[in-house]
Amino acid sequence: MNIKKIALISTVAVAMAASAFGAAHSPIEQRQAAMKAVGGQMRTLGGMAQGKVAFDDFAALSALEIMRDAAVTARPLFPVGTEMGSETRAMPEIWADGSDFDAIMGQLIANLDTAIAAEPADLASYRPLFGAVAGTCKACHEKYRAPEN
Repeated sequence: MNIKKIALISTVAVAMAASAFGAAHSPIEQRQAAMKAVGGQMRTLGGMAQGKVAFDDFAALSALEIMRDAAVTARPLFPVGTEMGSETRAMPEIWADGSDFDAIMGQLIANLDTAIAAEPADLASYRPLFGAVAGTCKACHEKYRAPEN
C-alpha cells in the first residue's frame, strides 16, 4: 500500500471517528463510537503484528494515534447512570469497581503514548509495543465487556 493511500485512509478514519463522536448524543452512544474506532484500529495493528499485513510504520503510527484519541474520548464516558439504557456490552462491574476500570483505561492510554513516542520503524520494535496495548485491551474486555449475543 502506498503512502498516499495510507494517508487518505487514515484521514478518512479520523474524520469518521470524529463525526461519530460528535454525532452521538448519549454517553453510551459516544463511548460505543469511540470503542468501535479503537477496535477498527486494533484490526489494522493486529494484522501487522501477526504478519498478515505488511508492517508499515506510517500506518502503524496513524492507527496508534487514532486509537489513543478514541481511548481518551471514551474514558470519561462511563458515568454512573449509564449502566443501562441503550444496548450496551459494558458490564455492571465497571461501576462497581470504577477505580480499577479507570486504571485499566489509563494504562491503555499510557501504553499507546509509549508506542507512539517510540515511533516503531520495523516489525521487531513494533511487536512488543503492540503486545502491551493488546494485553491491556484484553484485560479490560475479560473483566468489563460482555460477550456478543
